[in-house]
Formats: sequence, C-alpha cells, structure tokens
Amino acid sequence: MLKTNKKVAGIFAALLLCCVLGFQLPAPAEWQRPIQPSLVGGALTCLASHPLDGTKFLVASGQQVFEAGKESAWQPLWSQADASAPIKRLFSFGVLPDIIFAITNRSVFMGNLKDRSWHVVYKDSEKTPLSFAIDPKDPNRWFLGTQKGLLETEDAGKTWSPSRIFGGSGAVPLIFFVENRLFVGSENALFLSLAGGAAQQVFTLPGTEGEPAEATSDDAPSDASSYLFKLHDLIASKRNPQELFLGTTNGVFQSHDGGHRWEPLSKSGLQSTTVFQLAYSSKGNRLYAATPRGVYAYDPHSQRWTGLFEGLARDRAQSIAVLNEEKLLAITEEGFVQYPLGPFTPEAGPALTIYQPQEETLTLLKELIAREPSAREIHKRVIQYADVANGKIKRWQALSRIAGALPTFSFGKNLDRGTSISTYSGKYITGPEDVSKGWDADVSWDFGDMLYSSDQTSIDSREKMMVELRNDLLSEATRIYYERRRLQIALVFTPPVSEQEHLENLLRMDELTALLDGMTDGFFSKRLERIYEDRPEFNKLWGFNPESVRSAAYGNSPQEKGE
Repeated sequence: MLKTNKKVAGIFAALLLCCVLGFQLPAPAEWQRPIQPSLVGGALTCLASHPLDGTKFLVASGQQVFEAGKESAWQPLWSQADASAPIKRLFSFGVLPDIIFAITNRSVFMGNLKDRSWHVVYKDSEKTPLSFAIDPKDPNRWFLGTQKGLLETEDAGKTWSPSRIFGGSGAVPLIFFVENRLFVGSENALFLSLAGGAAQQVFTLPGTEGEPAEATSDDAPSDASSYLFKLHDLIASKRNPQELFLGTTNGVFQSHDGGHRWEPLSKSGLQSTTVFQLAYSSKGNRLYAATPRGVYAYDPHSQRWTGLFEGLARDRAQSIAVLNEEKLLAITEEGFVQYPLGPFTPEAGPALTIYQPQEETLTLLKELIAREPSAREIHKRVIQYADVANGKIKRWQALSRIAGALPTFSFGKNLDRGTSISTYSGKYITGPEDVSKGWDADVSWDFGDMLYSSDQTSIDSREKMMVELRNDLLSEATRIYYERRRLQIALVFTPPVSEQEHLENLLRMDELTALLDGMTDGFFSKRLERIYEDRPEFNKLWGFNPESVRSAAYGNSPQEKGE
C-alpha cells in the first residue's frame, strides 16, 4: 500500500513538473506606464469612471479632460484656459449617463459626452467648490459642497441656494448618495440625511472632537483643495450597498449598517494612514486605497493592507479607479499608470508543495544579510546626504543666542556744502563756499537676544519642516529597503518558474538598489561592491537554476531529490 501511494505521488509530481516546465506562468503583476496624455494642460490631477461605457475612463490634467479605453488611445474632450484654477475633481453619475462634471477652484463645468459641449453651471470665487453629488431619484436636484457650506439646486444648476438639509457655513469636502441616503462630510465629521430630512451626525474622526478646523495638510496634493481636510472619500461596496468605506487622514473606516455605525479597518501594512481616494473591486471583495506612500490593497481575510509597488519608482498616489474589473488605474507622481487585476486567491494555509533550499544556500543568504548595510545605517546615510540632522537646528539656536553678545556697529559720514550770498550797493555778491565735514560711529548691544532671540520663531518653523522632510525620507528609505530584502528571500525560497521571471526579479532588485543609492549618494552600491569582492560566492544566490524549479515542483529540497 505504501509503495502504491509513493507511485501515485510520483506520477502527480511528474505531471505537475510537466505543467510547470511546459507552460510558462505569467510574471507577477506590476504597474504599467502606457502612453501618457498630452501634458500641455499641466500634470494629471484625477480620474473617474466613464458613465456611458464601462470599458473607458476619464482623466483630467490642470486644464484638460481626456477620454481613454483599453488601449489608452487618448481623446481630448475639453480644455479650459484658466491656469490659475486647475481641474481638481471629475464626477459622473448613473442618473445622467451622458454628463460629466469638472470642478476647479472657482467653477463647476458640465460636459456632454455625446455632443462634446461644455458650459458653466456654478461660479463663485469666494465659495470654492469642493464636492458634488446628484440625487439619484431626481436628476435636476444637485448638491454642491463649498468652502462655506452646502448649496442645493432643483433646476439643474440654474439657481443655487443654501441647503436646508445641512446648515452651517463650514467647509463641505464630501458628499455621497447611496439610494435615499445622503452623506455630508465636514472637516472631521460625517452627517447622514434620510429621505431628504435634516442631516444627523453619525461619525467623528477619533482624536478630533472639539478640535478647531484646520484646512492644512502637507500630504495633500497641491492642486486638490478637497484633500486638505480630514475626510477624503466615501464609497459603497458593489456587493452590498449597506457596506460603506470612508477614507480619512486616520485610515479607513467601515460601516455594515448603511452608515449609522462605523469601525476602523486594520492599519496593518499601511505606511501612511492618510487615504486620498478609495476604489472597490468585486474580485475577491478587494478594497484599494491611494495614499502618499502608494496604492494599497486590503485583504479582509487576513485584515492587512498590501502595498502595490512593483514597477513604480515613485509611488505617491492621489487618485484611483477600477476599470471594468480588469485593471486598477491610478494617478501617481509618474503620471497615469495601470495595474492588472488577476483572480483573487485568499490565504488558505500552507501551499501544496514545500521547497527548502540547500543548507549551503541558506548559509550564504544569512551571511549576506548580516554583511549588507542595516536599516539604521541607511537611515544615517539618508540623513547625512539630505542634511536633515538635528545638529543643524541646535547649532542655529546656539548661534542665534551668541549673536546677542556681539555688538552692532554703525558708522556715518556727512559732507555739507553751502554758498553765502550778500548784497552791496544793490548788487548780489557770492561769498566764499562754506564746507562742513563730519563723521559718527555707534556701538550697541541687545543682550535680550541672549535669552530669547527674535530668530527663534523662524528657526522653530524651519525645524518643523525639516523634521517632516526627514520623516518622509526615512519612511521611503525603510519601505524600499525592506521590499528589497523580501525580494531577496523570495528569490531563494520561491524559485521563479521561468528565466524571464527570474530576470525581472533581478531587474526589480537592481531598481530598488538604485533608489537607495539615490537617497544615500551611492553608499549602498559601494558597500555591496566591497561585499561581493570579498565573497564572490554570494553571486550564486542570484543565478537561475532549473534544478530548483524541478525541486520546487516535487516539493523536496535538491539534496533530498535523489534519495
């Protein structure tokens, strides 16, 4: 019986090996940067789904709106000439499938996707538009969130008036309709209106109760003022309209009862809790978030966020959308990028096959990791190269006090010339020229500056900016460092099934190394060169070994295969 089981297991392993070697599996998904739309109208700012065609989408730059499809053949739809008021948000609604709305710092434009006509439906430089929504049961009833309250129109934008649903003159950066429920967001709180009734508060961002409104955020995109507040985006699950997700400066919150009660999602895996925009995919019930540290996917099974960084050198993202359940679209610092959405496979315990590298390989990997620069060394080099150490501020503070003990010198010199005029027998006679010369000098001290210099306020402000810059640099360096480390481990413990995939992994590791070099003035590569010169054996770790592929298919380590 035992021999029979071994024979069956051998046949299964052989079939699996044939599949692995006979069919090349696709490489891991990564971000792709297709042909970009024209940048004549400035950098890209936002994107939105197409209300007429699910295979198309819309993208906006500061002054232009583009339409694109699967092949990203960009078609200009509209351009506006006001460079001081760039387009910051695009909105489309199922109740008006032919229409798209573009919001700038002063106006709301309505465009017809069929006849390509555009006109202004709102303009007010004092009440900056921030958010927009349309009643799904009445296409003529629109809501506009502004810097100074919520406005409403019942005649499709011809006349606007303060809404009775939500009073107050504060900023309204968020409006969202779900069936007969209207959500209105203030600086740090969310309100719910049922069937047109007065809005009642249902959520307050933790830690902001009683906090004065602050419309400032260093993480926010410079051209999107609606991101300057604490509530950024609200979406509903495509599977269940009672399930809602709220993106804030403090992570993502979820509601299972239509928005009455909210609870925070896990922040595990997030490198930044600021969430600019959310997107939802029905494939595996996946939630995606655009953050200052890149795009993240949330797995409800493991309750953890996973960063989608492959293929991006600069990962800051400000707008995302799901295209036809096939691609994840994003606007990042690299422009427009897209990420293929493959079938979702939830975590379900150990894999069917277990591959264990040779002991010699593991020993080499452990030694290499021990020899490579640590994260702390990278941090020190980043701080040194960017010149953002605390010593600079302390030196400035000390010197500003010492300056109070130094005198202030002033020196002056004057020269006056004058001509005397007199009369004699009715005649004017000019006398000799009067000349006077003089000089003065003054020395003064301001010993008060030794106790508190007037320069301290400026130094404190610079210190705040420097600390924020240092934190951003160290956070980015840490992410790159440990992504490279995980890739090294994956190359050893999970051998690629094809040489192409292996080379792509090596290319990604070189890319991460180059990014660390850029932040450390080449320190990382210089250290690696010395390490590999001392121990050339380390190069064996990164060579493609077909034998490892076969061993992984059998689920045995190479040394066990012949036993």
